[in-house]
Amino acid sequence: MNFIKTFFSREILVYSKKSSNIISPIVFFLICITFFPLAVSNDPSQLSRFAPGIIWICILLSGMLSVQTIFKEDFDDGSLDLFYAKDFSILQIVLIKIIVNWLFSALPLIILSSSMVFLLYFPISNLLNLLSSLLIGTIIISFFGALAGALSLGKNSILASAIMLPLSLPVLILGSSASTYSSENIGFFLLLLLSLLFLTIPIISLACMGAIRLHYE
Repeated sequence: MNFIKTFFSREILVYSKKSSNIISPIVFFLICITFFPLAVSNDPSQLSRFAPGIIWICILLSGMLSVQTIFKEDFDDGSLDLFYAKDFSILQIVLIKIIVNWLFSALPLIILSSSMVFLLYFPISNLLNLLSSLLIGTIIISFFGALAGALSLGKNSILASAIMLPLSLPVLILGSSASTYSSENIGFFLLLLLSLLFLTIPIISLACMGAIRLHYE
């Protein structure tokens, strides 16, 4: 338990000292979501219809900026080697890194989305549906991003994106669908997202452990 608290505090401190970890995804998200109305259409009815998909695509692309950094810095400076050599719990390290990465890269975008929906004429009645789907979906995407980051350690960052994007497509489809339909129909899509989340956590966590160990065996 002491190791979990210490490592969690360390990760919070590392992320908080590097403003780029927070600013870069936010700036990218704002640029993307601002350019969509200019490039697609400024018609309120069309923007309202496309809004869920636009928001989800912008968040997914913004999240890719932090994929490579989940394990890369610890791998480059030897910290990951030390954790492995000292026989620390790799599972705990993986889970803590994913949680902290989500807190700093995804959570600010979810909060920001609640104010940017007005730019896309998104109906306020569906805002809770959107935020609920984003809350669940971004956690799943963070796990996929961690797996991509673990598999691409020491390799080109493009590989991480190539792994993450196909895995995230079901989340993108379910999330945008849950944000589009009325409150009476959202339960089905949220249930599918929750089911995917419960499957993702153990499977992807073990896959991340295996991917990290491949670099030391």
